[in-house]
Amino acid sequence: MIYFVFLVLAGVFQGFMISLNGQLGNYYSLFAICFFVHAIAGVFLYLYIKFKEKKPITFRGVPKYVYAVGFMGVIMVSTSSWCTLHIGATAMLSLSVIGQMTSSAIVDHYGWFNSTKKPFRLKQLPCYLLVLVGVLIVVYG
Repeated sequence: MIYFVFLVLAGVFQGFMISLNGQLGNYYSLFAICFFVHAIAGVFLYLYIKFKEKKPITFRGVPKYVYAVGFMGVIMVSTSSWCTLHIGATAMLSLSVIGQMTSSAIVDHYGWFNSTKKPFRLKQLPCYLLVLVGVLIVVYG
């Protein structure tokens, strides 16, 4: 049950974050927005690791492909900020749900990145289509 609360809270923060990143686009370039977002996050994470976990930061033992998450974060922040300025936060987040569901289904189906393999079943397709119809209504309705 606590997972549902945390996920709803994460969604609330994501909605606010996307809207605020879009507003930053009125004042700064996409590169500057990405820099601010990641620099501030980096400082907070460094302080958390240093004072809470009290462990040295090391990059040993981690698969190299995991570090692609930084590149993906820059792409996500820059594209979402740009799109929010042009189509609004609701449309941007609604459309991104389709991409998230598709990529997550692929990762689950093939068990990529050491995730538990959960094959896609055809009986799930109506649910995906229902979400797609809902997104289209939100964006174009």
